[in-house]
Amino acid sequence: MTTIAASRAFYTRGDSFSSKASREHIEQALHAYGATAIRFSSEGAAMALAFAAGDRQFRIVLAVPEPALGPHGRTGSGAAAGPDLATKRQERSARKFWHAFSLAVDAKLAAVAEGVATLESEFLAHGLLPGNRTVLEELTPLIDNAYRSTHRDSGATGRGYSQATPSLSPSKPER
Repeated sequence: MTTIAASRAFYTRGDSFSSKASREHIEQALHAYGATAIRFSSEGAAMALAFAAGDRQFRIVLAVPEPALGPHGRTGSGAAAGPDLATKRQERSARKFWHAFSLAVDAKLAAVAEGVATLESEFLAHGLLPGNRTVLEELTPLIDNAYRSTHRDSGATGRGYSQATPSLSPSKPER
């Protein structure tokens, strides 16, 4: 297994790296881990990262956020947001998004490399199932339905699900 080297050892606000540099970093980190068939795609405000690792395929689909303007399309100082300012805000927003995504991928791969987690557990929601749907796409309706279901145990809370806090200590065997 390849160890992921910390290639971003210094703090940044996230807008000093170009979007392209962050995408390249993600690709290099995945490649260093042994992933293959790494590709990015986009459609409208959505982007996708797909890759294969071992005998698994993964697809992460994210909405790229639009930069927020103040009321009536104005800046914080009250000046009208012109095309140049809007473009700069959009570029900065994209740089911050891609930098944050790059850090998230780095963190997941570092956890895998150190044995804290498995690749499957870190990317489980994004695993592709037969039929080209992700685990997240398959399970979200089932989980939503389970929370809405009237057949679940109402428990002592009366809210339809248990709010018991799980214990972090190992359970003791009964005698």
